[in-house]
Amino acid sequence: MIYLINQDWYNTSNNHAGIKYLCNKLVEMYPHSYRAISNPAVLPPAAKRPRNRILRKIQYWRAMISHRKNLQTIFNEVSSNITPDDKIILMEYMEVLYPMDTLAMKFKKALPNNKLYAMVHLVPARLDKDFKSDDKFREWLSHVDKVLTLGHSLTDYLIARGVAKDKIVTTFHYVDDYYFNNNPLKVGNPVQVIAMGSQMRNIPLLSKIVADNPEAKFVICQGFSDLSSYFSESKNVRLIPFVPENELRKLMEESDISLNVMEDTIGSNVIVTSLAMGLAMVCSDVGSIHDYCSESNTFFCLNDKPKNFTDAIQKLSSDDALLCRMKQASREKSKNLSIDNFCNSIQSICEG
Repeated sequence: MIYLINQDWYNTSNNHAGIKYLCNKLVEMYPHSYRAISNPAVLPPAAKRPRNRILRKIQYWRAMISHRKNLQTIFNEVSSNITPDDKIILMEYMEVLYPMDTLAMKFKKALPNNKLYAMVHLVPARLDKDFKSDDKFREWLSHVDKVLTLGHSLTDYLIARGVAKDKIVTTFHYVDDYYFNNNPLKVGNPVQVIAMGSQMRNIPLLSKIVADNPEAKFVICQGFSDLSSYFSESKNVRLIPFVPENELRKLMEESDISLNVMEDTIGSNVIVTSLAMGLAMVCSDVGSIHDYCSESNTFFCLNDKPKNFTDAIQKLSSDDALLCRMKQASREKSKNLSIDNFCNSIQSICEG
């Protein structure tokens, strides 16, 4: 049995693209191999937290008291049911908003013969910010036997920060069947470009790309943010607030190109769902993007050369045959990222 300890998040709690869903799906598919335990979300989304600094601090400390109680409940549940051959994976480790280092330490002390794995899928800049001290960084990772990443750029970063190479395994971000789009390929006139995601996005550069491509239609998914000031002069933009997953999928289905203007990326919901939905990719050439995309389906662009993005969008807009080929290539690539394949990867890691 492999215990999958995951963090529930408000924005992905009930959709097909979060880690919680992945864990529950693995249990559904392989009930004798996996057990999923979710740590409840105790902090509301940032947009719904008090603006007053003192009230925000009070809310945070109350949430952390609940968090510690929840971790103790998880520890009690696992330790009272685990058998000697079972393994544990902490699916969202190094996350300081919901820290699990104390849980890892308890598992390691109470269950020294059970292998403890930790998945890390935060970009290096975020880890640099949250773990300025190398001592703190090493202390968190000292509690686990192996670290799983979703991209080679994060693996390289961990090695550079002193983690032993043989302690790290690189796997990949899954995509669920819900996003596999088998409808006949079609091309919009004009083409529709969709930009999604909020992590490590370069919004000023995105606004310039939009302004430089007035003939294309852009759908910008802004989530809980308000990006209207960036696009006030652009008539070719629809700004979409946070919407249910089925509405987001429909927007993707209506689009032709997934535009990803990023400072970094490891394993991304946006990237893998865009592939499965059959979108041609225009992406910043950063992080682990080459782990998921290739020239068959992606134009790789340099952030310091905005013209790269404009040239890519205009080339796809003017060549329907190329656009269709790249859309189909995205679909083909996504098949390698199925939950079944992810399960095989996890089994191989845990048996190794």
